[in-house]
Amino acid sequence: MKEMLLDKLKNCKKLVIMGIGNELKGDDAVGIYVIKKLMKHFNKDEEFANIKNLYLINAGTVPDFFTDILKEIKPTHILIIDCALMDKDVGEVKIIKEDEIINYSFSTHTLPLSIIVKYLKKFINAEIIILGIQPKIIDFCPISEEVKLAGDKLVDTLIEIIKELKLTE
Repeated sequence: MKEMLLDKLKNCKKLVIMGIGNELKGDDAVGIYVIKKLMKHFNKDEEFANIKNLYLINAGTVPDFFTDILKEIKPTHILIIDCALMDKDVGEVKIIKEDEIINYSFSTHTLPLSIIVKYLKKFINAEIIILGIQPKIIDFCPISEEVKLAGDKLVDTLIEIIKELKLTE
């Protein structure tokens, strides 16, 4: 996963990582879980944090609310992390191509991810990367241990990538 992400992030000068999900619906919270762990790593505790050329956004169920901020930031790359029903093993992380978005069911946000991506592509000249994480359960319960473990591994990978790209220096 690390090598594939590094390839997608080559020439990255300004990165936005956006976590999407609903913390009340089990594994649907994984995008938020990852963002909160990244924020904690960088000693931040907010919905939006900026560390040099790295921007972290806890978009919850309303990623469309952050489109104006994204237009102001003008990132070179946007990484969206969301729970996705992909018929994969629980906790599996997959880079979802733009033309594959319609093949998967994403978490409980206000607008479909396909519409958000089309909007961002129209107004922001950025490479958009979508990471889907296969849930175990999407119900009114805590996040499953399997998906939490996948989130922890992803956080470690993203921290390594951020360091390699020197985004926070």
